[in-house]
Amino acid sequence: LWLSSISITFACIAMIIIIGYYLSDKHRAIFTKFLGGLFFVRFIFLHGYMVGIGHWDIVNSLPLHLCGVSSLVIIFIMFKYNQSLFEFLVLLGIPSAIHSILTPQFIHGWDGYYFPEFYLSHGAILLAPLYLSINYSYKLRINAWKTAFINGLILAFFIGIINLIIGYLFGTMPNYLYLCEAPIADNPLLFTNKWPYYFLMLVFLMFLHVIAIFYIYKLIGKVETSE
Repeated sequence: LWLSSISITFACIAMIIIIGYYLSDKHRAIFTKFLGGLFFVRFIFLHGYMVGIGHWDIVNSLPLHLCGVSSLVIIFIMFKYNQSLFEFLVLLGIPSAIHSILTPQFIHGWDGYYFPEFYLSHGAILLAPLYLSINYSYKLRINAWKTAFINGLILAFFIGIINLIIGYLFGTMPNYLYLCEAPIADNPLLFTNKWPYYFLMLVFLMFLHVIAIFYIYKLIGKVETSE
């Protein structure tokens, strides 16, 4: 089931990119906004579904993990392009989505809509930057690796504050962005689940992934040669 889900996800991503690639500029612009609309509907439906079955709560359901933040970014960027958000998706969203797909963590379980939703949401996070890179020829700026990594740390700082505020107001500390506890998914790259060592390892791995994706983009000519 896991392998079939991954295969279907990647096949759908490739199909959507190919469809957009062969459309005229006018129709591609419409198709891009249509995808943004689908991303928005998916986001609203998920939270409505969680509310409807009584699973939504402020400690676990806000879109404040890296993939949750990315799911908001992909909605905005498909309607209005922004270079910094594009670089965020490429350098932070892509590796985050890939790791989530390969080592899935179903926070609310995988019954009902949750199972297809997991692959829909993470597939969309992977789709958006690849779609924009290929079909619009957008490139990373030469210093994108640095700004994306710094933006990731700034994001962690503010989400950490949100964790503390929610914990103070509601009596239960959230674990958004895995700032308090290691992910429950079995990821051999972490080596340890002890705080703060696992988090330092997460930061280090984030840096390595940012550098790796940046140089892959540079290798295929998707990085600007000057600022």
